[in-house]
This record gives sequence, structure tokens and C-alpha cells, in this order.
Amino acid sequence: MLPIITGLLPFPNNKKYEPPTAEEKQVVYASTNVQSSDKSADEVTATEVAATETSKTDVTPTMDSFDVLFVFTHSHETYKPFVKSKNGTVAVYDDQANLLSMSQAMENYFKLNGLNATTLNVDIMAETVKQGKTMASSYSTARTFLNKELKKNQYDLILDIHRDATGHKASTISYNNVGYAKAAFVIGAENPNYKSNLNHANSLSQALNKIVPNISRGVIQKSGAGVDGVYNQDLANNLLLIEIGGIENTEDEVYRTIAVLAQAIAKTYVNQDGNA
Repeated sequence: MLPIITGLLPFPNNKKYEPPTAEEKQVVYASTNVQSSDKSADEVTATEVAATETSKTDVTPTMDSFDVLFVFTHSHETYKPFVKSKNGTVAVYDDQANLLSMSQAMENYFKLNGLNATTLNVDIMAETVKQGKTMASSYSTARTFLNKELKKNQYDLILDIHRDATGHKASTISYNNVGYAKAAFVIGAENPNYKSNLNHANSLSQALNKIVPNISRGVIQKSGAGVDGVYNQDLANNLLLIEIGGIENTEDEVYRTIAVLAQAIAKTYVNQDGNA
């Protein structure tokens, strides 16, 4: 049986990030022991996270798997350093190097933490353009494909992953001299699943901050004139919109946060007693 995996962090700042691959069938263990202190959260001192590759154990989740669906409503959202490393240009939207193209590495991190992650395999922004609509219609486009998928399959958690528009200072947290992209949850307060979605978001936000203090900016509730207020969250009571980092975050910083998110989900829903 696959042991509960407690995390995959951090990566050295001076080492090029290489996405994990399920094919390598390596299980990476890590443990985080935070010492209590009178200091502020940003000054908390902790023992370094020790990561050790162990035996070539199959990384396929156990039979009682926790199924996660990734959705990328704004599929072309991206990060300036990521686009520059891929094609030499600087952009905050790109039709090739973007959130959707990062989905395989994200899935692998979740799988290495005992979570069965899959992606809604639709380039929603490209499909929106194809239909002659503007970016504002992306949620409507996504709704058609997401609704169809949810009628076929059930998921324990659905994550609509986005990138915020903030700069590097506001979107990054340093912990033990390692940079992470900050996360934030957005909940539409105008849908029948509001309370359930809010509870999920609050639980995960707290779990994230227990692993890396202040990595989560918390839960942002949206309602009223000029905002969506729903974000397709009326389709499921476990559908969360999460923003990972801002336009200037690096690939390394984003993937580190994805690893922490996977660990937080595993601790919250799969391994609730906290034992490895």
C-alpha cells in the first residue's frame, strides 16, 4: 500500500526545478516540524524540511482514493518568468506556456501525496475565442464542459486554478529562506452551495498556513454588482476557486505552493489524524 505522503518541499532556490513524473515511481517523503515561538508568523523558525527519496514504490493512489478535478477557466493565465523561460517573451497570458500547460506537473504532485488528480482537458479560453466570445464569458464556456463532466464522474474536490494579477512582493512569501507563491480562495457568495464551499475554503486556508505560515491570503467572498458571485460553484458544493501567485512568480515558487496545497488537502481530508 502507498503510505500517506506528508509533502514535497522545499526545493533549493539555486536549483532548477524539475517536475516530478509518476513514471519514475519514486515516493518522496518530507516532514515539517514547526517550533512554537513568541515571534510573528513571518519570523517563525522551523527545522528544515528534510526530503528523502525512498524505494521505487508505486505512486498510484490507494483503492480508497481522494479524487480531485482541476479546472482552468482562465487557461491562458500565466507568469512572466515562466513564459520567458519557455519562449523568451514576457506576457501575463499565453496560449502555450500557461496554467493549463502546467497541469501535468500539478497532477503529479497531488498523486505523490496520495491524491488522484485529473484535469478537465479543455482549453477554455481558446474555446471561448473560438465561439466568438470575450474572456468575460470564460465561466459560461467552462460551465458547459464542467457540467457534462460532473454528470459522468464524481469528485471529492474540484479546484478552479487561477493566477492573481498582483506583483511579486504581494504574491510571494519567504519561509526558511525559500520562496512560495501565495494562495487565496475566492468564493461566490451568490450560489446555493455558498456555505459548503466556504467551509472547504476556510479549512484548506488554515491547513496551508499550518504548513507554511501566511502562504494563504485567506478566503475572499464575492457578491454584488459588477462581480460574478457564482463562479460555477453552484454546480458542486466542493468547488473552490484558488489563485496561486501573481504575474511575477517563478515556476519554482508556483510548484512549491502546489506541493504545499497537495499536502494540505491530504492532511485535511485523507490523513486527518496527522500521522504519516
